[in-house]
Amino acid sequence: MSPKAKLRTLQLILILSFVGGICLFLAGALKENIVYFKTPSEILTLYKNHRKLRLGGLVVKGSVKSEGNTHHFIVSDDTSSIAVYYVGRLPDLFREGQGIVAIGTYDIANKIFNANQLLAKHDQYYRPPKIPKTSL
Repeated sequence: MSPKAKLRTLQLILILSFVGGICLFLAGALKENIVYFKTPSEILTLYKNHRKLRLGGLVVKGSVKSEGNTHHFIVSDDTSSIAVYYVGRLPDLFREGQGIVAIGTYDIANKIFNANQLLAKHDQYYRPPKIPKTSL
């Protein structure tokens, strides 16, 4: 191999290593910011520790009980359900029968999910408000 070919091969290896390192760094940095959630069935079968989780599902109708800023409700995925305890202001889109993502920890001993944050989800259909007809 000529010295010129060796230099090009070395440059190619360095460039590929640099690009690969940047991709690994970005994947690691973005990992915490990507919001994945687990269903109640997954949490009940897979998670046995108190690590931070994201619970996603539908709020069961008739399960919401609120006293001031303290809220208790049940989240279900039609297979399993988990009781959720949350202290704070409920999001504006929070409704029974609506999808939510609760961020917090699952307490195995008491079988309750202690949420620190609630994210209310809405359906994918945008319906603009009806505009009243006015005469000109």
